[in-house]
Amino acid sequence: MKKTFTINLSGRVFHIEEDAYTVLQKYLVNLQNYFGKEEEGKEITSDIEARIAEIFSQKTEDGKNAVTLEGVNEVIETMGTPEFFEEEIGDEEPLVGQKKPKRRLYRHPDQKVLGGVCGGIAVYFNMDVVLVRIIFVLLAFVTTGAAVLAYLILWIAVPKAVTTAQRLEMMGEEVTVKNIEKFIKEEVDSVKESYNKFTKTETFKTKEESTAS
Repeated sequence: MKKTFTINLSGRVFHIEEDAYTVLQKYLVNLQNYFGKEEEGKEITSDIEARIAEIFSQKTEDGKNAVTLEGVNEVIETMGTPEFFEEEIGDEEPLVGQKKPKRRLYRHPDQKVLGGVCGGIAVYFNMDVVLVRIIFVLLAFVTTGAAVLAYLILWIAVPKAVTTAQRLEMMGEEVTVKNIEKFIKEEVDSVKESYNKFTKTETFKTKEESTAS
């Protein structure tokens, strides 16, 4: 029987075989070294660890079984390694015969008025979120409130896309290290752009003048 260790990965406890632990540690160290020099490095590696923990949970039946070397190698093959990132630059189009992952329905946290149901449906069916909202409003009148009940059921039943992995699944993107990095960097750039625009508004300038005085 192989020696096992108990580890805490992204807040979840796992039993892992010794050889699997060695490979996993080396993989995580490589990721930390690769992303450590970047501004968003800590957030990227944190999201990667969360995704690995999610995969381990699915494979080990709620922690009853130990993570094996085979399981770790499967995760590494799926997520990708830093050694191959630069080779993949510029190769954004899927290979011939390669299918994109199917989108998963989540509630969209950034496109919501109430629960983000319409935002999630819009992404899932590649529609304009405004159009989806209009359809729901019209159906609410036509069905004498049945559409409102359907919305509430979806609000309860459909999970919200909280993690980066869930957001990628919502958009039909593979949950790989490369895509996690790309998503987080785009999010950070978007926040910076919004802040820069805000600093140029009269409201911000007036507040700055008031603070200075």
